[in-house]
Amino acid sequence: MQKNWERISLRKTLFFFLIVLTLAPALIAGLISQSLFKKAVIDKVVRYSLAEQTQTVNNLQEQLADYEAISLQLFVDNDFISTLENYHGHGNNPREAAERVKACFNEYMKNNTDLFGFMFVSASAQVEPIVITKDFQKEFIDLSRKFKETGACLKIREADGGIVWSAPLKINRGNYVFLGRLFKRISTGATLGILVLVIDEERIDHLVNLAFYNEFNNSWNRIKNYSLLIDRSGEIISSPFKEEIGKKATQLIDQILPADGETLTGDEAGRGQQGSFITMVNQEENLVTYKAVGGKIKNAGRNNWYLVNFVPTSFLYKERRMVAVITLVLCLLFGALAFWVTLYITKRVDKE
Repeated sequence: MQKNWERISLRKTLFFFLIVLTLAPALIAGLISQSLFKKAVIDKVVRYSLAEQTQTVNNLQEQLADYEAISLQLFVDNDFISTLENYHGHGNNPREAAERVKACFNEYMKNNTDLFGFMFVSASAQVEPIVITKDFQKEFIDLSRKFKETGACLKIREADGGIVWSAPLKINRGNYVFLGRLFKRISTGATLGILVLVIDEERIDHLVNLAFYNEFNNSWNRIKNYSLLIDRSGEIISSPFKEEIGKKATQLIDQILPADGETLTGDEAGRGQQGSFITMVNQEENLVTYKAVGGKIKNAGRNNWYLVNFVPTSFLYKERRMVAVITLVLCLLFGALAFWVTLYITKRVDKE
């Protein structure tokens, strides 16, 4: 009886150790390889994504600087300002002055096809705004008459002649970003009004998501990654998903900026300029990389813009799942082999 019990105990011991020694190395190797694979993929994607974002930011800065240059050219053009003074003050032939302003706007739009339009909103409520746009003229005229009530107008006044980039406004079926600055009389410094350059958000979006529009040809079903612009408040400035524009993405800006908004210093200073993190976006885990847009002109609105890129982790880990499947198959094969070897050895033990 004791001998039979010893045989059963030996058989169980052999079975246990053969299974463990056969499967453990495969499982350990699989877990380690998956962990290393995940870290390597994230590190590599972050590195290449930030490099690509740097180029995109450079292109975006160049385009935005062109718009700012137009505003500056008009800001220092004494003849143009004199024409505005004549129109604003109901001087000699204000109608002719208005036509000269419109002609100037049309000339700039002819030479800069990315511009959607101009608006001049006088400081005087008695002076009709001047509006020139490629389309939706009536809607923009209506907006110009209410422009003083917008938050963008308040920021432009506070900038006192500095450039201000506003958050987009929805006009008809499109979204439009405004570059505005306050114009003053040459002689007295009294306020004339606000000059606004109108830029179609689509222009910015196609520059930010150039690779997406070129590669996928607007096939939304095959989107794997895309980029958007947000400001420091988390408001979405530009996105390929137009329904998102104007909404708040606070979960993103909270990861980018300090919780209380203080200025970062030392080693932490770079975190506000570029970085990465993993978070849930639209109920899906995404790797998020970001880079500050910035600009040479301090306090301009675009200094508070961030280019943010999304990549679903499920897309990044597609190959990792294949590694997991291969590991599982190997474990099953070696487990079956171990089971067969165990049965063979225990039978030999029983015969002895």
